[in-house]
Amino acid sequence: MTISMTDYFRDRKSDRKKETRYINVINKDNCTSCNSCANVCPVDCIYEVVSPVPSESYHQIDTSRCIGCQMCYRSPNDSSEFYQLTICPWNAIDMLHNPNSKPDDVSVLLPYYRGSSTDLPWPKLEEYGYQLFLDGEVFLPASEKALHRVFQLFQEQSWMYSEEDNVQIVQTEVEEGNGYVRYRATEEGRELLDCMYQGWKRVFMD
Repeated sequence: MTISMTDYFRDRKSDRKKETRYINVINKDNCTSCNSCANVCPVDCIYEVVSPVPSESYHQIDTSRCIGCQMCYRSPNDSSEFYQLTICPWNAIDMLHNPNSKPDDVSVLLPYYRGSSTDLPWPKLEEYGYQLFLDGEVFLPASEKALHRVFQLFQEQSWMYSEEDNVQIVQTEVEEGNGYVRYRATEEGRELLDCMYQGWKRVFMD
């Protein structure tokens, strides 16, 4: 079932109890808001970002609630080694190996950080960084303080853009709505994310 962003975050349920092997992300540039993914999601973690122009609406996935069941990506019972029955007619969904479940020894983001903070939550930074890489924005529930601390790291002017310059990946100004906060990447941040995620090995079945 499709639910608007405002209604979703107003009534949002809590995060899943444990990390899952996979998480899904929707590329909003490919999404036509056709509802195919939302109609099959068993945990209702897919919501619609509604635009005044209907053709510009699109869907997003709340990855902290996604259980990685693959149902919005493909139909497991109707797929085989030789054929995949995909759900999204526009190929707008990426399924990822969840970096929080089995993180790499060295994060793909680590070489680009030049700040003073230590013990950074690299798997969470990778998870949300990939969404910023695809869409340039992320919606978070306003009540999840730990997730907002992750984005504070993205807002530090501590990410290596060139040998001489550091940049912020995420804008300091945020949009606050009814139960949600919308973070947007900076122009330089998106260019840097293009470098970070080039050849990233965590995209599954793509």
